[in-house]
Amino acid sequence: MHMVMIFVDGFGLGGQDHNPIVAAKTPVLDELLGGHLLWGKRFITHNMTVLRALDPTLGVSGKPQSATGQTTLWTGINAAKALGFHLRAYPNQLLAEIIAEKSIFKQLADAGKTVMFANTFTDAYDQAVGTRKRKHTASTLSALAGGVRLRRVPDLMEGLAVYQDMTNAILVQLGEQVPIISAFEAGRHLGNLTLNYDFTLYEFFQTDVLGHKQLWNEAIGLVESLDSFIGGFLSVVEEENVAWILTSDHGNIEDFSVKGHTINPVPALCCSNQPLQWPEWDTLEEVTPGIIKLLT
Repeated sequence: MHMVMIFVDGFGLGGQDHNPIVAAKTPVLDELLGGHLLWGKRFITHNMTVLRALDPTLGVSGKPQSATGQTTLWTGINAAKALGFHLRAYPNQLLAEIIAEKSIFKQLADAGKTVMFANTFTDAYDQAVGTRKRKHTASTLSALAGGVRLRRVPDLMEGLAVYQDMTNAILVQLGEQVPIISAFEAGRHLGNLTLNYDFTLYEFFQTDVLGHKQLWNEAIGLVESLDSFIGGFLSVVEEENVAWILTSDHGNIEDFSVKGHTINPVPALCCSNQPLQWPEWDTLEEVTPGIIKLLT
């Protein structure tokens, strides 16, 4: 079985009001769920789709943040409790040590599984990290801990990687000579990639970016593009033994009545092409152990 995680940053399960996810047209997700239901704290089973609501607060007061939420998601260790607080943006030394030891990529690689991080990295990114103008995120640290080769623009040109905005538009703005593609085609690229690995991660964080900016129409369009991306992915894997989960680290884009992160639950949208007993996840820290159990 091939397992894929589509990680969507800042994507919570909010109410119906002030919610671009509810306002967006999402035919692919609607068909999976049996309705326009990717909102609210709910438990759904429909055909071979399961939706669970995960608590991102990790038992620590304050709004969930990326460094602790993502470290927890990709290690199974409650990073907020380890620190005693929620940490924004990039992992600190303690979280980096947790990732180095417990990364989902490392645990699966140690178990003999093949692992892949589908996102594209640029020379400019390498230079920024090398000069300490930026740090690796939890996802990148997790991949590196598992010995994963980071994919580059030449990989992208061969259809062997996906950029973080799906369409490559941001890459073009950065001066890279790459074609702009549709979200659907990007999803097809991810689908083809995943058939060569036991576990694949793709990270999409423009949802969190637009949630912070609170650009309503753009947010709706982004959610609709994400739906198309999933449609492209499914068009490739629908006849294969593939299971996948769409999840997040914290809420943001689902509630424009507040600015910034929310304490709303986040989805564990779980789908498979063959019958599968998904774990009964309730929190972020349960996800990595559950995936490892399914794959080993």
